Amino acid sequence: MRVIRAPAGQDGVVRRAIPNVLSLLRLAALPVLAVMLATAEGPTAPWAGLLFAVVGATDLLDGYLARRWDAESRFGRIVDPLADRLLVIVGLVGLILLDRIHPVVPAILIGRDVLIVFAYAGLMRRGIEMRVDRAGKISSALAMVGTGGAMLIDQLWVDALLWAAAALSVATLLNYTRIALGHLRAPSARPRPESEG
Repeated sequence: MRVIRAPAGQDGVVRRAIPNVLSLLRLAALPVLAVMLATAEGPTAPWAGLLFAVVGATDLLDGYLARRWDAESRFGRIVDPLADRLLVIVGLVGLILLDRIHPVVPAILIGRDVLIVFAYAGLMRRGIEMRVDRAGKISSALAMVGTGGAMLIDQLWVDALLWAAAALSVATLLNYTRIALGHLRAPSARPRPESEG
């Protein structure tokens, strides 16, 4: 894919802002999704599933635009995965309320994501920035597809996707823990001094 650098000036500012705006819109849609899931009769919630799919699709779009326009930013690297994880967490809580799948699966996925969010914040304060690896992306994709699919239809193959996502999420958590401990043990993992002024 050919990277198109965002031009200087107002147009460049707008292009660089669009991926982050899409991430913020995903965050803004979460309360709406939560209400739709909480008021659904179950075991599925098709309208909530459609909203989940649309909101999830913006994740692909903002990532594509950020790479296409060379508009990746530190803000985007933080907010984008945070919005993804919160979207899936809201969806998984909704599945529990709908009694759509055994609660062990959402508990594993939610627990992993909550741990990662807090650990990421703690590592950032120490000047350590973790990146999502390929296995983590696959795990998140399975969780997102499985969660949205479970809202739309009640099928065993969708449940299997969520179980696979749960298993892979445990494996990726262990791997991230290993990497984070390696960073923390390194001499460069000391907190950065705050700049004056």
